Amino acid sequence: MTNKPGQLRDLSAPECWELLTTAPVGRIIWNTASGPEVVPVNFVADGSTIRIRTAAYSALVQKVDAERVAFEADSIDETDHSGWSVVARGRAEVRYGADDGPTPEPWVGGTRHTIVAVVVDQITGRRLTTGS
Repeated sequence: MTNKPGQLRDLSAPECWELLTTAPVGRIIWNTASGPEVVPVNFVADGSTIRIRTAAYSALVQKVDAERVAFEADSIDETDHSGWSVVARGRAEVRYGADDGPTPEPWVGGTRHTIVAVVVDQITGRRLTTGS
């Protein structure tokens, strides 16, 4: 069986937010003096904000408060060469204690009561559909 080239299409903002709710892990990206820093994280997305739970002493918390960041999540099916990718950009806010929205359960141990909330002002995505 030969695969035909797939079709790539842009996603609407509502489609992007819906897909983010299906991804267990994404990557948050911020700038440092030595270049971009990328960290995989579990998260929750609610249609306007992406929330990450972390430790108060983490590099993420120390560097991103009130800074612009990017967030990326995707899903790829290697068998049929299909998938999607969503990139969100916005301002990160470090929130200690209670937050006003849903927060993820941390995947790693330790005290993780600090929320990094990415208030999204731009979201884009693309989907690759199979060509077979």
